[in-house]
Amino acid sequence: MLDSFWLAGYEQEIERCKKLYDDFSDGADYVKSIFNLLDQYFTKNPGAVVPAELRISLAEEATDLMRKDLSLRFRPDLETNLFVDLFNKVCEETVENNPVLKPVFKDVNDKIGSYFSDKASLVSLDEIDQFRQLLIEETAIENDMATFLFSVVLSSIYRRQLESIAEVLRTDLYEGGDCPLCGEKPHYGLLRAEDGAKQLECWLCGTRWVHTRVKCPYCSSEEREELGYFTIEGQDICRVNYCHSCSCYCKIFDLRQFSMDGDVVLAIHNLATLTNDLLAGKEGLKPGSGLQWVNEVDLEDK
Repeated sequence: MLDSFWLAGYEQEIERCKKLYDDFSDGADYVKSIFNLLDQYFTKNPGAVVPAELRISLAEEATDLMRKDLSLRFRPDLETNLFVDLFNKVCEETVENNPVLKPVFKDVNDKIGSYFSDKASLVSLDEIDQFRQLLIEETAIENDMATFLFSVVLSSIYRRQLESIAEVLRTDLYEGGDCPLCGEKPHYGLLRAEDGAKQLECWLCGTRWVHTRVKCPYCSSEEREELGYFTIEGQDICRVNYCHSCSCYCKIFDLRQFSMDGDVVLAIHNLATLTNDLLAGKEGLKPGSGLQWVNEVDLEDK
């Protein structure tokens, strides 16, 4: 079962976010139902984890790379049946929460069957991304929903598989912007309550690492006149850090502004603050992570 800093405490985190972010109330029950599903699913279907001997060798290899600010880029192929089964269950739960989407997800289900029918027992992250693009192009599913579905399914699998490696990584040796373990670009991070240090968190595998406060994680610019952030009035816990050099943004949650018990589930804070992603998009900024949480039509002036 998933433990430590992601699924553990998700119910408490959802309740906290409902109090912190005004726009989260409408979607909180849906998010809770999905996290309940993930929790129950991995209790019954543990899936594969990285063997101990491989974990040790990978951690050593990652240490050597991090000294050069390079990522291990370890993203093992996934069990095809595991991904398809969990993706289907998340889709079913989505329709259960919003029946009007039933016709859309019927098409999605048909595409799942046709796309994965001839795949091998293992499927790569690139193949899954191709499937995501296919759904966007050939069904009525919108970009924000596709991003949600794929991110929660993929991150739930990878975080469980790679957590034991992430826990022993010498991230203190690393100053890069990409995740030192899997190489994905972060979408969010935090300012630590105890010292205000900026930590980025990988949306895919959950690895956290300290990153220079005044530095873009995407283009590495440290030009102060090019870097800044904005907040929503009354909800300044979530900072949208932006860089004019590359026109990218990253959400940073200031943990100094609220008391917390234990760790914080940033994945839920991210879902609770999608209004910030919308505002960033309207300012002409793009997510450095590549995760499109906003539909193009929503960026149009009305």
